[in-house]
Amino acid sequence: MENLRKVWTIAYREMYSTFTQPSLIAIMFASPLILATIISLAFGGGGGTPTLENIPVVIVNLDQGVSNLGQDTNNALNFNSGQIFVNAFVPGAAENSNAAPTGAQGCNVTVSDSGNVQTSLFDLTDAVMLDDPAAARAAVDEGEYAAAIIIPADFSQSITYSQAHQQVNPTPIEVYGDSGRTVTPGVIRSIVESITNQLLTGQIAVAATIDTMILRAQADPVFGLQFATAGSNFQPNFACAFTGALNNIKIEQQTVAGERVEFNILVAIGSAQAVFFALFTASAGAASILEDRRNWTLQRMIVSPTPRVVILLGKLVGTFTTVLVQLVFLFIGFTVINSIMKGQVTFLWGTNWIAIILLLLTTALAAAGVGMITAAAANTAEMANIIGSIISLLMGMLGGAFFQVQALGSFEFITRLSIVRWGSEAFAKLAAGDGDIGGNILFLALIGTALFAISLWIFNRRQDI
Repeated sequence: MENLRKVWTIAYREMYSTFTQPSLIAIMFASPLILATIISLAFGGGGGTPTLENIPVVIVNLDQGVSNLGQDTNNALNFNSGQIFVNAFVPGAAENSNAAPTGAQGCNVTVSDSGNVQTSLFDLTDAVMLDDPAAARAAVDEGEYAAAIIIPADFSQSITYSQAHQQVNPTPIEVYGDSGRTVTPGVIRSIVESITNQLLTGQIAVAATIDTMILRAQADPVFGLQFATAGSNFQPNFACAFTGALNNIKIEQQTVAGERVEFNILVAIGSAQAVFFALFTASAGAASILEDRRNWTLQRMIVSPTPRVVILLGKLVGTFTTVLVQLVFLFIGFTVINSIMKGQVTFLWGTNWIAIILLLLTTALAAAGVGMITAAAANTAEMANIIGSIISLLMGMLGGAFFQVQALGSFEFITRLSIVRWGSEAFAKLAAGDGDIGGNILFLALIGTALFAISLWIFNRRQDI
């Protein structure tokens, strides 16, 4: 009981020292609130939800289409897949193009009240055509367009199935995005993937139909004879498999319960900024151990009848509690800001209170563990602050505090080294109504406990503490 009282006394001293410094208060609370709010207003249109319309896009269609492949010229296998992308983004392009598979008008499709199944894409984007891929990329780099869609010359050939070309191996379409825009390039990439998947679905339908008819012809001589003598009269209508009318592209985020929710950039930026600044607080708090050593405060505690583990545990509890208070304040602050912007009270992180509490506790523990290990690795408080700042910045960049981690492409896996990524990802799930954050909570708890245990072992081996 006496040791527990000493742990709390040391922890209280740490918290009192932190919360009585106005400069630290400003860094801990005001800075992340202001920064995340500015970013949200800049990219969210002031209402917490980005205005996804009229996204400037440039399309370069180099696709040379598919040759006759030995079939009749009216056969549905003959079309330019790249032009289908143009038709999807550019209003009126389909009227002057024969790119769609012949017979598309024969599909029994009920068109929506808008009069055009692609109207949503026309409203979403403001697309133009260019002939030069280099010029398109340069225009994106200059900020004129959010993304460039560059369709390679052999795209149709690579995805078209025929008896002479039975391996469907799509040539990748390049989506060149503006790194300065956080949301819109990802939206365009998702749309391109959706259209590509629709085209591949059509080719699967073609392959399955032809292969099935060939197998039937081999098993049924009568049908085989009819199939062989059909000649140019055999013109199956594959158009419905390719048309987007049967696979509308919709941009809608839903909870796991099926309720529609809006994308809110304050969720991603706010949670990442909160964990990022918590790392700075934890590093500064843990570095106070070295400051106490320089002031001989630590030595006086050690020579007293107080076990070294109690002293370090008191430092950890103080740092953990400070970080926890900071996180709770920030997440309440972000909720208030979001409610003001939306004009109504909105629980930004959902109402799964048990998951929210567990996530706050484990995030604070992980941040405190990172702070303790930086202090253990340093010889002076100044060195600990430098090491802590470097680690915090690296984890912030890898965790999405400054840009979307998807921009790292194939290197995205390294973001799993950052507790900012684990924390912000879990808070984003809660905001979307997804309570499956057990893995995030477990990782944060384990990393926090492991780092404290390692720092305790290092401190116990040091003769100067």
